[in-house]
Amino acid sequence: MRRSAVMAASCAALIAAGGWLYQRVGQGRDERRFPPPGRLVDIGGRRLHVVRTSAGECGPVVVVLPALGATALEWHQVFRALPEDITAYAVDRGGVGWSDPAPRGPRTPTVLAGEITALLDALELTSVVLVGHSYGGIVARILAAGNPDRVVGLILVDSSHEDQARPLAAADPAKSVNELWWKAGRRQARPLGWTRAWHDINGRRRLIREAVGEVGARMAPAAAARALTTAHRRAVVGEFLGLAVAPRVTPASARRLGDLPMTVLTVGNGNGWGPVYPVWLELQRSLAAMSNRSRHLVLDGTGHHMNHDVPDQVAAAIADLITEVCVVRSEPPPTL
Repeated sequence: MRRSAVMAASCAALIAAGGWLYQRVGQGRDERRFPPPGRLVDIGGRRLHVVRTSAGECGPVVVVLPALGATALEWHQVFRALPEDITAYAVDRGGVGWSDPAPRGPRTPTVLAGEITALLDALELTSVVLVGHSYGGIVARILAAGNPDRVVGLILVDSSHEDQARPLAAADPAKSVNELWWKAGRRQARPLGWTRAWHDINGRRRLIREAVGEVGARMAPAAAARALTTAHRRAVVGEFLGLAVAPRVTPASARRLGDLPMTVLTVGNGNGWGPVYPVWLELQRSLAAMSNRSRHLVLDGTGHHMNHDVPDQVAAAIADLITEVCVVRSEPPPTL
């Protein structure tokens, strides 16, 4: 029995070592094949990858905070649809895409807001319209609340709500309040090297097929490669955990945005949401109520990833809000 146990332990160690080596070699090869398509910005000891549109001279700068684990490249269709005089950045948060690895631990929305604040400082951006998609929406609200002199507008694209887990689970018995914890655990338990090997044997066809819909055919192989990195797995697990603890860490100030010009874009009930949709819609309405100067638009014909499905409408909403911000900022001060 002792010999069997030793043999089993030795086999397990060899399998783990083989997976680790395959992951390390394969990741190094991919890094040489697929250099960053954007710019790496130092935020104080590590770098974030950003993609920028052509530098316009009009109005505030747009900064996009993508969905959980999503890359900046997923906003290429929206950027193409923006007017040429608008400057826009999309950000790879720590560990995602081409950004340097994220610190270990939960990637809470407050941690991420601090990370993006450091990026805005490094880019010397003083007038910003934030666009937050899904989990990025919570981060954007916290960032806006903490930087009222810098953030002049906010767009929430089918944004997550820090209090969504319990009401969504109550509306659909198939959902669990602990769903985010389970997702984080399953992803963390996945053996990276052998997962990479399986995808390599299959030519990464599934990953590339999914990436085509997100970043386009030209960048799909690069996006698929970045999805297999150790840093990406760590970042996604950290963001799942961050969203799970968001109700406990999101400051109350992120719910009181005063007169900040804001647009809330919400998916319509045409994509099989089922019993959770009325709850989701009510959560979106509560987001819109957080600003006295908000507009709530429900868009049909799209899923949660509006940046893929209706990029022209998302770009139009961004352009409209920038126009509103410019009008608001040009208004004379009130007479006291």
